[in-house]
Amino acid sequence: MPGGMLTLSANGQAEGSAIVWVLMPALDANKVISPGRLLAYDAQDFGSYPDGSRKMLKLWDSADWGINFTHNKFNVPVPINGKVYVPTYSGTVDVYGLA
Repeated sequence: MPGGMLTLSANGQAEGSAIVWVLMPALDANKVISPGRLLAYDAQDFGSYPDGSRKMLKLWDSADWGINFTHNKFNVPVPINGKVYVPTYSGTVDVYGLA
């Protein structure tokens, strides 16, 4: 709870550029101040699995990098100009981009 907030970004007509950004709490954010997690999924290339299902391929996960921030309920990640802005409950905005 309250669930993940999604944003879609794309680079115009560039093939393979659509990304679904997910901002989600690790715990029930209606009951506690929760750590947050930012994920990126490939919105164009779905992975196929032996059972015939298809799922979006994960491109990046803040948890894999040990990035910690406090989840701010009902806010979305904002991708613009090659960066993703994430509002936090602690009153800061985290900025992610390629180095």
